[in-house]
Amino acid sequence: MIKFSLLIIAITMASNTDGFSQGEKLYYVMDPLCGWCFAFSPEMEEIAKTFKDEMEIVVISGGMVRGDRIGPIGETAPYIKEAYKSVERGSSVKFGQAFLDHLFNDGSNVFSSIEPSIALAVIKELKPEKAVKFSSYLHQAVYVDGLPPVEFESYAGYAEKIGIDRDTFLEYCQKPEMKEKAEIGFNLSAGLGVTGFPTLVYFDGKDLEVISRGYASSREIIRQIDRARR
Repeated sequence: MIKFSLLIIAITMASNTDGFSQGEKLYYVMDPLCGWCFAFSPEMEEIAKTFKDEMEIVVISGGMVRGDRIGPIGETAPYIKEAYKSVERGSSVKFGQAFLDHLFNDGSNVFSSIEPSIALAVIKELKPEKAVKFSSYLHQAVYVDGLPPVEFESYAGYAEKIGIDRDTFLEYCQKPEMKEKAEIGFNLSAGLGVTGFPTLVYFDGKDLEVISRGYASSREIIRQIDRARR
């Protein structure tokens, strides 16, 4: 395990509402467009269920697809057409036919991490205890239901599932401060030294410890967290 000082991310902490206050936390750094995060979603839900009464679970969207990486799925289709098979072979998830139709036929859905990250920031603002569940819904929206990642409407139905009024959700998605909170998450991900998703980082109130990088079973990660807490 790797432990590192909070000084590494001191600047990020200064403006971050998820700051490193005293007490145990588990930071789940993911991205809504990360295929392996989609695979990890059911594992993360199990992990959160195990530890939700013992520590705070903080979901951070890392901003994998931004800037010049934003574009139609057709531009990266050759890679994704092979990568999704590896994800299915290595996990329990299946990509939905609606997504595969876009991948193999249409290719017009624009991939951007910004809008779903803003949607996550809204959930963290209105129902923070549902952030892990909503992060799973973000992956379902894109990789199962094949909905356009750049449209907030794509996530409104999932917000309703966790008890947030559709109009309220869409209104909050347009607030500049929600975009700012999403950008803070991107900066925090970088400050934590995350270079791939998903990544789990445990905070014991003083030090940070990387628990896992990449996909792993919930059983294995629960063991790693228990070991870190001793």
